[in-house]
Order: sequence, then structure tokens, then C-alpha cells
Amino acid sequence: MAVGAARSHVDVPAGTAMSGYAGRAGPSTGVLQPTSVRALVAGDVAVLSLDVCAVHPRTTAAIEAAVRTRVAGMRACVVTATHTHAGPCVAFDRVGSHDAAVHEALVTAAAETVREAVSSRTPCEVVVARAHGAGVARNRRHADRAIDPPVTRLTFRAHDRVVADVVSYPCHPVVLDASNRLIAADYPGALRDAVEQAHPGSVCLFLTGAAGDVNTGDPAEASYAESGPGVRTPAEADRIGRHLASLALAAVEQPLTTDGVRCVRRSVRVPFARPDHGEREGQVRNWRSRQRTADAGLVRVLQAWIDWAGTSIPDDPAPWEGHVTAVDLGVTVVFLPGEPFLQTAEEIEQTVTEAVGRPVLVVGYADDVPGYLPPSHEYAYGGYEVLDAHRYYGMPAPFAPGCAERVAEAAIEAVAALAAPPTSALDAPH
Repeated sequence: MAVGAARSHVDVPAGTAMSGYAGRAGPSTGVLQPTSVRALVAGDVAVLSLDVCAVHPRTTAAIEAAVRTRVAGMRACVVTATHTHAGPCVAFDRVGSHDAAVHEALVTAAAETVREAVSSRTPCEVVVARAHGAGVARNRRHADRAIDPPVTRLTFRAHDRVVADVVSYPCHPVVLDASNRLIAADYPGALRDAVEQAHPGSVCLFLTGAAGDVNTGDPAEASYAESGPGVRTPAEADRIGRHLASLALAAVEQPLTTDGVRCVRRSVRVPFARPDHGEREGQVRNWRSRQRTADAGLVRVLQAWIDWAGTSIPDDPAPWEGHVTAVDLGVTVVFLPGEPFLQTAEEIEQTVTEAVGRPVLVVGYADDVPGYLPPSHEYAYGGYEVLDAHRYYGMPAPFAPGCAERVAEAAIEAVAALAAPPTSALDAPH
């Protein structure tokens, strides 16, 4: 397959609003790592990775439109967020205060990066490598449940030169806590640097896996505080990133074959839970009461919830509508919207692997990130992801039980279509 890759950076001035933590004390004060835009183009399909917390569908549409004005014949763009919690806020009405100037620069940079990647395309072979035993990811909702998701590497080679690597791992990039006010990529930044150092002249994309319930060990509520116990530092983010990179680079490679790049999308509709306006009034009273004794970070979180409660929320909100994308790169890569849980990815991988007999990689945070998608059985446990996160995302209510299962069903349908005769331009191989 013909593959090209490119990267660029977006200037983020001090004073830019940051996404990820409602308890953060203020806007950015500087830059630790530049905000990166990276593109892999395989055939006429582009995959982008942006150093932001969330992608809004308006951003995806703007990037697709900008790419069309610069590059002829591009069939599809998949736009992913690394989900760093130390990036600029460019998600419109979600996860913070939108910065229009940075957003415009991001869209322009994304389109130019795709154009550069297209111009560098060259015939490549692809290998996949996976390593377990990282010891990094933890189930942040159930500390007693051990998990060991693999770090996955796809490497695209032209003769003896590495053109690009795609590395994926399902773990929230939240090593840096809310006290950090420097723009940064978190651990994916160090991971990419290490892989690119090992493969000079290459471009590394990091695709965050299904990390909705996975981080390095702290419960989500620990991030309400302005700062933690002092271990969530740039040095720790660097250590974790380089550790994951070393595992990915040392993993045994499996050569892959493909008849051409194919890309299939399937639409999905996810209903919201019905808002309880009477309950909301009681919640506001409780939040105001808690503010009187809470620390500064939690006061800001509670204020964000109070502000959300003051918005107009319909009695019966329309379902969220989005899509799932499956791309055949030798490995079947499944791009899910939102923040899927690890179990959802594992179930998709098992079902698809049994059906198609080839490796599968499931990633999240693609094309639209409207919030968490918990499996139905997780609703009984409550918690931030189920009960609270929708407010920071500006959603009218949590998604109703069954949301994860609907998305998984669409993903499996998309993968099945990859093996079927093409039925549309988006399905056709190239």
C-alpha cells in the first residue's frame, strides 16, 4: 500500500484555556510540549491524531472540508484526539472554554499536514507488534480488577526505511494533574519522541485506545483536586511514555498483507437518559452546600456543574448521532467515538478476530467525543463516568444504558462490510 506521514505543530499562546480538568485554576501559562498534529495517509484514507482532549464533529467537518480544498481524491479522514488533559480547549461547548483562534490554526495545520503526507506516499509493507506486561494501565473504577491491555505498534516500511509508526495503548493521558498549566501531550509525547528516535526520519502517531475506565491508578474523582500527592509530574509522564515505547519497539513483529486500503463507516444513534429536572434542583442545593467546605479545585468543579444546571435542558433530548469507522490496513483498525470502556474494545476485538481471522485494533476518541460510553452493567456502580461527566461535556444527560452496546454493534457491522463487496465510494478499496 502507498503510505505517507507528516507532522506539524500549532502555536498555543499563554493564556489559552485548557481542557481536561474542571478543577484547574486557570488558563495555560506556557508550553511544555508543543501541540502536535500528525497524519498518516494510506491510499486515499487519512488518519489524524491531534494533541487535544476532545474532537467536536464541527472540527472533524472543518478538517475534512479543508483537506478537500488542498488534496484531490481523498476518500475519508478520521480525526482522533490523544485525549491529553493538558491541551488547548478547542471543542466548542465541551470540556472548557473554546479558543476559536487556536481551533482555526489547528484545522489549517491538519489540512496542510495531510497534504504533506499525501505528497510523501510511497509503497510500504506493514507489520504489527504487541506487548503485554506494561504494568501501567489500571481499572480506575474497580481497583480490584487486574487488567493488562497490550501496547500495539503498526510499522510501515519502505525497503529499509520506516515511514511511520502507529502506537496505541488504552490509558487516559492524565499523568499530569490539574496543577499543571503548561500545554503538553502527557505520556504520548514522550512515547512518540522515543519511537521517532529509534526510527530516524519517521513519524509516530499515538492513538489512544478504549480508555474510558482506564488510567494509571487514580480514581477519576482524584482529579477534582487542584493537585495530588506529587507523583503526577512531567518526569513521570516522560518515564511512562518511554517505558511504553520500549515495549512497543521490542515486541515481536508479524508481517501483514492487504489487498488495498478500505474504509467503511456505519452510523449509530445513542439515546440519552431522561433528565430529571426535580432532581437537578436538589443537586444544585447540595453542590452549593458542598462548596462551603470544599478545596479550591472541587469548588470550581461544583461551579461548573451549577452553571450546567442553569442551561436549558430539554425534557426529552434527541439522541446523539455519530458514526464508527473501520479501516483495513492489514490490521483492521476500528475507530470508535466518545470514551469507550476497555471491555467494549475487548469484546469487539474478540468478535472480529473470530470472524475475520486477522489482528484487530480498537481505538477511541475518533471524529466526535461527546462523553463516556459505559457498558450496561457499569451503571449499577455509578461514579463519575456514569453520573457526572456529561456536565463537563455539555450534554443534557448521561447516555442511556445500552449506549456501549449500540456502538459495538455498529463497529462489528462496519468490520463485516470490509469483507463484503463494496457498496459505496467509502467502501471501495484503493
